[in-house]
Amino acid sequence: SSLTTRATLRKPALCVPPSRSFAAESENLVKTALYNVHKDLGGDMVPFAGYELPVLYKGENGGVMKEHLWCRADGKASLFDVSHMGQIRWHGKDRVAFLERVVVGDIASLKEGMGCLSLVTNEKGGIIDDT
Repeated sequence: SSLTTRATLRKPALCVPPSRSFAAESENLVKTALYNVHKDLGGDMVPFAGYELPVLYKGENGGVMKEHLWCRADGKASLFDVSHMGQIRWHGKDRVAFLERVVVGDIASLKEGMGCLSLVTNEKGGIIDDT
């Protein structure tokens, strides 16, 4: 059976046209809702996809290795700011069947308004991207 579905991209508030650059940009960068938290915690802010996001944190607890170990230590947690990411809404009677064929997550078990992290795979099961 052929699957009929369509997707509607929903951009986050204050979204700008996508670009995936870490280089300095002359455009006005958007600040996420967590911008001040990142700065207060010593975030080293860089341009990314039109937003100003932390690439790492400075100070005694900062640095790639310390951050890596922190979020894996007992009793610790980390936060990832996803404010810059878009959302997709799928429409059509076959949307669940379609998504079950392209991602590894259990889409059929999700209730209205729920989501899950998953992977988009190619025809051989190789990972194309995360969701």
